[in-house]
Amino acid sequence: MVINTYNMTEKLFQYIWQHRLFNHSIQLQTIENEDVIIIHPGSLNTHAGPDFLEAKVKIGDTIWAGNIELHLKSSDWNKHLHQHDINYSNLILHVVYEYDEPIQIFENKSFPTLSLKQAINMNLIDNYEKLMNNAAFIPCASFIHTIKEITISQQLDRMLAERLEEKTDYIKELLLRYKNNWQEVFYVLLAKGFGLHINQDAFERLALQTPLNLFAKHKQQPIQIEALLFGQAGFLDDYFDEIYPQLLQKEYAYLKKLYSLHAIEKHQWKFLRLRPANFPTLRIAEFAQLLHESTHLFSKIVEASSLKEIEQLLKVTVSNYWLTHFTFQEKSNEQNKSMGKTFIQLLIINVIIPTIFIYGKLQGKTAYSDKAIEWIRQIPAEKNSLITQWIVLGIKPSSAADTQALLQLKKYYCDKKRCLECSIGFALMK
Repeated sequence: MVINTYNMTEKLFQYIWQHRLFNHSIQLQTIENEDVIIIHPGSLNTHAGPDFLEAKVKIGDTIWAGNIELHLKSSDWNKHLHQHDINYSNLILHVVYEYDEPIQIFENKSFPTLSLKQAINMNLIDNYEKLMNNAAFIPCASFIHTIKEITISQQLDRMLAERLEEKTDYIKELLLRYKNNWQEVFYVLLAKGFGLHINQDAFERLALQTPLNLFAKHKQQPIQIEALLFGQAGFLDDYFDEIYPQLLQKEYAYLKKLYSLHAIEKHQWKFLRLRPANFPTLRIAEFAQLLHESTHLFSKIVEASSLKEIEQLLKVTVSNYWLTHFTFQEKSNEQNKSMGKTFIQLLIINVIIPTIFIYGKLQGKTAYSDKAIEWIRQIPAEKNSLITQWIVLGIKPSSAADTQALLQLKKYYCDKKRCLECSIGFALMK
């Protein structure tokens, strides 16, 4: 079967060169029939200029060190006008998939061209096309069962680290905003976590709009803490005929004037398709109670010695009004509405552990980062429809570390067909 040039992509060709995924039993030769030995393919250049930097190759009897440019066809050199660009004048080698015409070189300087077409296995290209064209849950759904467990495990370890580090830039922005005050940074992160996926943006705006130090000033008055949060969230602009929300309105009117506060719009909060236990009103009531009962919460969490200790720090019960309400003005049957174990676990997975991990990294204190990883490995595997599909494929997570890694892998690699950047994809390509 003939390998057609259109099956090859530039990204795949660079990948093949970078990992030397060609037939090593074939003696590579330049188009001038000089033997080529690749000592080091170089480092992939993600900026302007040649594709690979600081490569080392032996051509004939001479060892060369320098830069290499790759093209699918040699004629692409002229199409890209490299013959007029001084950045491409000092190459040690021009590597092409297919040589179709001579190239013009800047100021008549010379360097050899190597064609790799005959050294590349058709199966490699075929495997890549199967991955790219597969519309299954993940591109390698049909093949992942053939991959060694250690390869999958190593990829998941990498994904977990990425998952824990992905908030780093955002935390750095908050540290700049709050002048390296981790208590205030954690307050915003925790608020965002209370919003889960649906209301995290609204909760974040609420926290950014309401300074943490205000709650310290009114710590002994839980009703004022609730008034601050519900007022700032835009929930106290309505007419109420119940005494408690009327009292919150009165308190907020005073506090708003005292501190020159500005509320966010109520329409930013979403209730649709949420279970009542996840209504933003109830989550705000829980957050208010946590702020009332906690002192130096971030310091206590960072220095905690166990997950059980953190669970106790986060476990609060809402004020009496919310025992019979999920929203204002709509009474429900009285029930215990302390923060549930599942919700606390989500806060630990999505907020506490990543924050401690990044805190350790930024402070140069690896003990904290190690503790974060140890803790997430102690939490049971999460259960959701996406994880169920991984289990169907034979990937059985043993802890939240695995489920978080699988979520990261699916969202940022599988869905984007980044198989060439994945250890599992690499194993399949080989």
